[in-house]
Amino acid sequence: MTIHEIANGVRLVSVETEKFKTCCVNFTIATPLDGNISAKAILPYLLHRRCKKYPDFSAFNGVLDELYGASISAGVMKKGEILLLNFSLTAIDDRFALGDDKVTAQCVELLTDLVFDPIVDDGAFPADIVEEEKRLLIEKLEAEKNDKRRYALMRCEEIMFANEAYGRHRYGTVESIKELTGKDIYAEWKNLLKTATMQITMAGSASPDFVKSILKKRFSRIKRDVVPCETEFLPGYPKPNYVCETQNVKQGKLVMGFRTGMRNSEDNLEAMRVAVDIFGGGTYSKLFSIVREKMSLCYYCSAALNSNKGIVMLQSGIENENEEKAKNEILNQLKEVASGNFSDDDFSASIKSMCDAVLSYNDTPEAICAWYSSLFLKENPESPEDRIEKIRKVDKSQVIRAAKTIMLDTVFMLRGSGEGEDDEN
Repeated sequence: MTIHEIANGVRLVSVETEKFKTCCVNFTIATPLDGNISAKAILPYLLHRRCKKYPDFSAFNGVLDELYGASISAGVMKKGEILLLNFSLTAIDDRFALGDDKVTAQCVELLTDLVFDPIVDDGAFPADIVEEEKRLLIEKLEAEKNDKRRYALMRCEEIMFANEAYGRHRYGTVESIKELTGKDIYAEWKNLLKTATMQITMAGSASPDFVKSILKKRFSRIKRDVVPCETEFLPGYPKPNYVCETQNVKQGKLVMGFRTGMRNSEDNLEAMRVAVDIFGGGTYSKLFSIVREKMSLCYYCSAALNSNKGIVMLQSGIENENEEKAKNEILNQLKEVASGNFSDDDFSASIKSMCDAVLSYNDTPEAICAWYSSLFLKENPESPEDRIEKIRKVDKSQVIRAAKTIMLDTVFMLRGSGEGEDDEN
């Protein structure tokens, strides 16, 4: 892995490998989770299907076919209080192209065409394109709300982070999406080109030298004034907040949000990862082996650490009448971890499982790009092997100390009315 500075706040991360028959190029844009979030969030979907050079689907699909059937995707995610806009293009590796085709470089050219040269009409994105993408984005948002497991998690986050930027949805709201105009989105696009932190990540056999020249040429035309991307880390509150709703579903959804006491995304990170994994990770975890299997208090129960915000979110599917028993036993099992009441076998299983999961990021060029794209706000991003080495150094005493800092902050219960079609086992 090598890092190449392209412009102020812009870098290229290149992983040269001949392991794969395909290459992957990611273009990631980071911006604070504030302002007109919907205008930011719609941009990847609006930009990734057309541009001035390829103004319609036929022309755009034609160039993908010329790139040996390349595929492109776009997405939006929340990383702490930072919004990530992502474009990803996968194509055949240069080694398997005909003649001297530089497929990776052509992929980068295409991505920069999409990002830098969209179809614009008098200082605005065309109204017909905007209306279509608004409709699709609203459908995405509504689909998440209709997924009751996802909805319960979203509601817990809204409540828990009501006074923090993290409480905002990565797409904004249905109302804010409906209000978008082509001029709003154009203004946000112009602003992001000047202020956002960006990383282009490539994995494949191609040398980054030619790609560097393409990117430097593009960014040389823009005066950059980068806005820092930061996340606020707050301690928990002594008395947890509790909110309950009832909907027409068969299975209750219990979500519990915890603060970890982390002061930043690196604070006590590996020990916290292991502590949360032993608490609610794999089949060896307390939540799975005891709360779910032994006590049969839930259909599913797991916890995940979000180190980018210093929180743990626990999700469980339960019967309404088991709510208090499940909550009490979940908290009891957290105390068990904090007291060191877990076996050496469970500890070893957790370390092995986590290392195997990290190692899988070397399995495809897409996974490699995803790994380094997720770390691009770090000055010196670690490799999967670096992460594994850190995990293996964690000892039991560190896990116990980390678990003791995990504090319940918010409980959200979506009670089922006994009807509906929502059964997740």
